Amino acid sequence: MLSVDRQKEILDQLFRVGSVKVSQLSQKYGVREETIRRDLKALAGKWDITLVYGGACINNSGTTPNIHNGVKELALTAKRNTNYEAKQVIAKKAASLVEPGDTIGLNSGSTPEYILDYIGDKTPLSIVTLNVYIAAKASLLPNVQVYLPGGKVRTRSGMIVGPGSAEFIRSFTIDKCFFGTSAISISGGIMHPVLAEVESNVAMREVSGKCYVVSDSSKIDKRSLFRMLPIHEVDAFIVDDDFPEEYRQYMALQNIEVI
Repeated sequence: MLSVDRQKEILDQLFRVGSVKVSQLSQKYGVREETIRRDLKALAGKWDITLVYGGACINNSGTTPNIHNGVKELALTAKRNTNYEAKQVIAKKAASLVEPGDTIGLNSGSTPEYILDYIGDKTPLSIVTLNVYIAAKASLLPNVQVYLPGGKVRTRSGMIVGPGSAEFIRSFTIDKCFFGTSAISISGGIMHPVLAEVESNVAMREVSGKCYVVSDSSKIDKRSLFRMLPIHEVDAFIVDDDFPEEYRQYMALQNIEVI
């Protein structure tokens, strides 16, 4: 393995876990400990890393989401009124990526719903969604076909849940999906508070050519109970101007675009 590739993997571990040990990395890569120390010294010259006895640690909060700040589920009506202006800007950016003829996926959430306000000139479109409120709003747009799985509606979120919903989603080929989320952290990935809604979200990512997370910065460096996606499965984050610098650095490391 080239030193640049090894250093990239070490840096990724630092971002995800927060620290590394020279002895463990030496065994993992089959190189001398002195080689690992040189790698860490090179990384410390470019990144906010502190060299400590026997290893190194990274000086940012992205690896350690606040355990006292777990995100609980909010009703969709409450979400719509939270950080409204930032969500509108993000939704408009997301809509600019949609092209006529696309099949797009929208999961559940206020920001994916707001995308519909800006795609009127992007038709014809096919929209696959997991949310009855989004489906109802999308059905009012001309030249838009809307697809929604059957199943039980969770009235708190408007999300369709049940064993058939994920299978329904997997029957499509989606060009671009736009994911709202409850919590994001480097170590935890893209998280959600309700287990019943996770599988369908995962299914939508599986059948989508590109996956965009649409999130205002209030969701960053938070945790929630269940992980939907690891960060490396996301193609781009569409965010507001308060997106933290350490997250921008990590996305650059992973070749993930920040819009």
